[in-house]
Amino acid sequence: MKSLVKILLGFALAFSTLPAFADLKVATALEDLASVAQFVGGKHVTATSLCKGYQDPHFVPAKPSLMKAIQNADVFISVGLELDGGWLPLVIPGSRNPKIQPGAKGFIDASEEINVLEKPVGTVSRAEGDIHPLGNPHYYVDPANLEVVADHLARVFGELDPTNADDYTANAKAFDEKMEKALKGWEADLKPYKGTSIVVYHENFVYFSTRFGLKLFGTVEPKPGIPPNPRYLTETAEAMKAAGVKVVLYQPYYDADAAQQLAKKAEGTAYEIPTEVGGVPKAKDVFSKFDFIVSTLVKAFSGK
Repeated sequence: MKSLVKILLGFALAFSTLPAFADLKVATALEDLASVAQFVGGKHVTATSLCKGYQDPHFVPAKPSLMKAIQNADVFISVGLELDGGWLPLVIPGSRNPKIQPGAKGFIDASEEINVLEKPVGTVSRAEGDIHPLGNPHYYVDPANLEVVADHLARVFGELDPTNADDYTANAKAFDEKMEKALKGWEADLKPYKGTSIVVYHENFVYFSTRFGLKLFGTVEPKPGIPPNPRYLTETAEAMKAAGVKVVLYQPYYDADAAQQLAKKAEGTAYEIPTEVGGVPKAKDVFSKFDFIVSTLVKAFSGK
């Protein structure tokens, strides 16, 4: 009998020393965040995104399937700055998962430590289009900001899963070092074109242009979230021709026809680029995403 008690006590002690999570199940609002989370989490994490790279992150249908997909998540990572504010407030409560509700330890706002650009001054009016009152939420289009996100995730993962905290810290450090090395290469590739003006479909390129010294001449949209009309496209094209602007960029979920019409009228070229991982097949993670963006811009600027 005593030997049986010892065995049972041994099992109890063994199970009491197991980590709180053998595997952190992480869900995110954006493919880029899933890519970073997987790198930081390594073998201890499985990360998936609700919004795919070919979907507009502003407008994701709040389907029951998304709610079900995060029912058992240990962590949810929001883009923050209200980028996912149109659908996430429906999906998160619908999951009925207490671990990932706003305010819980498993809910992460990835924007918390970001230096946010384009914070509106004064009263924000919807007459100006789909304006984000907390600032431009597309910070993930600057490679350096993803280092900030990686460090943030490592700290939170470590708090949730202390047994593997050292691994998360080491993985984040490795991510930062890899990103810094890649960033130097991208900066060298784009250095000859510093100061070049471009037109983008939506105001989602300010962080990238600030990082690499490009100038944003205008947008295909007359206002954020407002489709362009023929008159606006003609007027913008004339301004582009006068200024010698030849490059128009658009994402897979925007109106390619409008971007291409504008480029044609301006005697330039429109290029599809992924601002999110998965936007094109070659953008498999955050590193290959920026490889694709930079190589496309170099081709566009060089005329090759």
